Amino acid sequence: MHAVMEKAPIGNEEPRNQVEYIQQSREAHHYSPGIQKLYDMALSYFPDAERGNQEGKPAVWSTGLMEAPLLYACDTIPMAVYDLGRLGSAVEAAELSEDIFDMPKETCSMVSALIGEWYMRRNNSVKKVVALSTVCEPLNMGYEMIKEFGFDIHRVEQVIRPVQGGEERLEQMVKFLASEIEDVALFLTGKPVDEDKMRTEIARMNRLMAKFREILKLRLKNPMYIKSLPTLFLLMGSGHYFGKPAEYEILLDELIEELKTAEFVPSPMGKIIPLTWVGARGLEFGVYKAVDDLGGALLSWFTPNPYDRVWNEDIPPLESMARFILDYFVTGSPVNQIKYIEQMIEESGSKGMLFYTYIGCPYGGMHVELFRNHFHQKGVPSSGLEGSWQVGAPSGQLITRVRAFIEMLS
Repeated sequence: MHAVMEKAPIGNEEPRNQVEYIQQSREAHHYSPGIQKLYDMALSYFPDAERGNQEGKPAVWSTGLMEAPLLYACDTIPMAVYDLGRLGSAVEAAELSEDIFDMPKETCSMVSALIGEWYMRRNNSVKKVVALSTVCEPLNMGYEMIKEFGFDIHRVEQVIRPVQGGEERLEQMVKFLASEIEDVALFLTGKPVDEDKMRTEIARMNRLMAKFREILKLRLKNPMYIKSLPTLFLLMGSGHYFGKPAEYEILLDELIEELKTAEFVPSPMGKIIPLTWVGARGLEFGVYKAVDDLGGALLSWFTPNPYDRVWNEDIPPLESMARFILDYFVTGSPVNQIKYIEQMIEESGSKGMLFYTYIGCPYGGMHVELFRNHFHQKGVPSSGLEGSWQVGAPSGQLITRVRAFIEMLS
């Protein structure tokens, strides 16, 4: 198998913002039509959804993590809150929050950025928000702030599955959460969800996740063909399809075919270090570039996007969604999640783990410490990375940690 020669990026300066990182990644993937289409979809995601909403196509702000079957069954485009930072202008947004709302610089950078983004969109964007109550308490307070801009907030009291409690308690939680989920449909459409449509969307979700897993499996033999950043965007898209489900599925099919016949792309360092990413899906794209440049390959991802799990198609759809959330979703005890990380490490052959959290996030930090302690005892090397929600080039300290860790594994 011949090696693909990579085209040198235009310019040697570090990109200054997320769009420039994407452009640099486009150039690095000049040989892949699928990656070019992926970035086209990502960059058009919010503009197309906002324009469609103005023309009468419903859309709603949501997590963009696992609620696609419900929202698409309600003929509503999900607009992912967490991807707004990656695809927006978070630096300007955070500055707006500080100047207009007198928010101290110590405020969670994610909340500051998102409030600023919504403020800039207050007159020309989607005004409905579905808020999952257990995802992030500071963000819950942020939702209260944007009500004054005319945003309509619908809260979902999302229960958490405890380590203990028994089957009776679990069944009570499933029933309650299914009721909360159905209320989302009433909020969006004024009527109960069309269960046949939701069954179709659950089947779509399972089908697309199987295709995404096939891409990850094919990457094991040629990790640098689809590098870390586009893999992150594919992972992001698995939760909302960039508002275009049919196009996203076609894209996955195209990338599968590319990988089956692709020429081998060598590591710039001559060898490849397989890695597992655990935690938040970082906004500092320079970290992913640094991993690639040093010969690292992120081959498995334990993030809020649960691509390694299957929705149950044999039970009522609202119950299926409730059980999916309680069995996996990001909330809940990390003790229940460790076995899935262990499975990812084994399947990908990872030599080390990168744990990523946002600065000042106690929720993510607590989970990471529990994970790190467990895997340290098992002798799995790891490095903790703390990043910022603000976009742009990552700090020198962050890149130094990535470099030192990968060089140690080399």
